[in-house]
Amino acid sequence: MYEIVEDCAKKELQIACSYLFPREYSINDDFLNNLTFESLKEAYRKNAKAHHPDLRHTRQGRAGSDCFVEIQNAYELLSRYLRERIETGLQKNTLRKTIISVGGAKGGIGKSVFVANLGVFLSSKGFKTVVVDLDLGGANLHLYLGNRSLLTKSVNDFLKRRVATLPEIMIESSYRTLLIGGDSSELGAANIEFAKKLRLIKALKSIEADYIIIDLGGDTSFNTIDFFLLADYAIVLTTPESASYIGSYHFLKAALYRKLHRLFGPESKFNDEPEKMLEKLIRDLTLLPDGLHVKSISELIDMVRGNQPMNLSILMKAISDFHPYLVVNKATNDVEATQVAMRIQDVSRRWLSKEVIYLGGISEQMEIKRSVKDLIPVVAKYPQGRLAGEIAKITERFLFRNVQGRAGAL
Repeated sequence: MYEIVEDCAKKELQIACSYLFPREYSINDDFLNNLTFESLKEAYRKNAKAHHPDLRHTRQGRAGSDCFVEIQNAYELLSRYLRERIETGLQKNTLRKTIISVGGAKGGIGKSVFVANLGVFLSSKGFKTVVVDLDLGGANLHLYLGNRSLLTKSVNDFLKRRVATLPEIMIESSYRTLLIGGDSSELGAANIEFAKKLRLIKALKSIEADYIIIDLGGDTSFNTIDFFLLADYAIVLTTPESASYIGSYHFLKAALYRKLHRLFGPESKFNDEPEKMLEKLIRDLTLLPDGLHVKSISELIDMVRGNQPMNLSILMKAISDFHPYLVVNKATNDVEATQVAMRIQDVSRRWLSKEVIYLGGISEQMEIKRSVKDLIPVVAKYPQGRLAGEIAKITERFLFRNVQGRAGAL
């Protein structure tokens, strides 16, 4: 019986697709599975304009009106399907813990506001979500979750062994989101010793939660980059300002170079003599200002291929495992956000040999500006509002990240 109902629902979705897309797409299972909000909205706008009964070039009479109604009904049905798919995707994604880091090479671009609202959004869907303030030089994430008073305990208490575990300093905000706060009032709070950093990374990975979201400082220090790299989804946030998006590229470059250097750290599995030779070559080519150097990752690959072909696979594996994501904040409109994203993507392709996956934009909104003053997350105050919708789309894209390109090309 269940299979019959499932088949009927699938048939209904395919019929809805046929009103908006070419027939060869509507009967293709992969197309339906790969459908995104962007391609759906584009198809709806195109077909609604072509069949609107008030337009002169539209078919006249009842047939034209009926077709327009069917197009509207198809759009509503497919929109519901995509929203349900987001919920299902979130549920499937929590079969394992997911760590999200949010970084950027400039302060004041809205990282903490984004992290707070993303955390509240995921918590509102019923997921155990923990946000962690690791902007240890300027910790303020707790403010954007409505905690106006100073935190009684912070990450510093864990690092200085005043508490044994991170859950001991975890508090619940008014919006169900759990918070591990930072404290930048202590002198040298941002300067973590390497052993303490490894202990903190291990503790973060052991937190029992569906989602762990890390708010990072606006710099490219080793500590910031190492916390950025530990995530399943490492997101760089930028704004349309040139200083911000140029800085975001430098942040990505620093992250990739740091990943290559960490291949041979104290915890490394590479200890053979040929691998030590690769370590020296990478350091010589990327660190020494007066020695050998490369301008791009492709040059580095060529140098390793020519000098140490037996180690090329190690280098290529490290590069292929680097998966950066991008969100453009404070954009005037979608066009501006997309243009900024394309600039960063083009430069990263040319110099880092990496495809940066654009998750979407957060528009500049009066509600966000007010929330910064009122210290109330926008998605809590307006759960059906504009920001909630934008975060929902971003969430969908990193859950169904392999789909976006194919659907957008149809």
